[in-house]
Amino acid sequence: MIDAKDGSVFAYEALMRVDLPTLHSPADVLRLAREENCLHEVERITFFRASSAYQALENAGKIVPSALLFVNSIASQYLTPDELSEYSARYASILPRIVIEITEEEVLDPKALRIKQTIRGSSGAFALDDYGSGYSNERSLLELSPNYIKIDLSIIRDIDTDANKRQIVSNTVSYAHQRGMKVVAEGLETADEVRTVLSLGVDLLQGFFLAMPQVEPGGASEESLAVIAEIHSQSDESQISIFGGDKQ
Repeated sequence: MIDAKDGSVFAYEALMRVDLPTLHSPADVLRLAREENCLHEVERITFFRASSAYQALENAGKIVPSALLFVNSIASQYLTPDELSEYSARYASILPRIVIEITEEEVLDPKALRIKQTIRGSSGAFALDDYGSGYSNERSLLELSPNYIKIDLSIIRDIDTDANKRQIVSNTVSYAHQRGMKVVAEGLETADEVRTVLSLGVDLLQGFFLAMPQVEPGGASEESLAVIAEIHSQSDESQISIFGGDKQ
């Protein structure tokens, strides 16, 4: 996840990957877990594995030390008291940098949200995933009051040629910034999409155009950094043309 201001790494997101012949995607895993009443196990494994991988990368000096970790969490699930105690003790050093990213395959559960937000030593920060996809809606936004709003790739795709999508993002940015929230544009795949969301004022960028998912993550691609620099250069020149004239 890249900072729209300067192209630096702002955060990493722990992604679930499936390598089984009968399960082809995270959605398949969650569907099966729901059918087998095993969603809690998915939640527990996700938190512990994601945090363990992040901590190992940090100890090896392979990630930006100040970067946050976004961990996907099922809205209806939460760790037991014993699991929370073990988790807080094992990952105390990285807890302040963890952002809990709420996915909406399940209905938002107030108790689950409260427990997640009050994990001992954590920042209590939430991100609302897939906003605008039809799963995340205004009610979820109001109930969660997240620190980060992640606009779904269905809105971001071809946003440079779709005025309706641009209006949705513009409205979301306005709402978020008035409340101290940051907006993430997900699924960016082209330079024109990046140029467009930057012009609309999003705070963070995510997608294959910026960087591909990797076991050992790197920074933003040279091409994406050039686009970010180009947009900010144009913005600076615009300000000069407005304010740089001689006094009369």
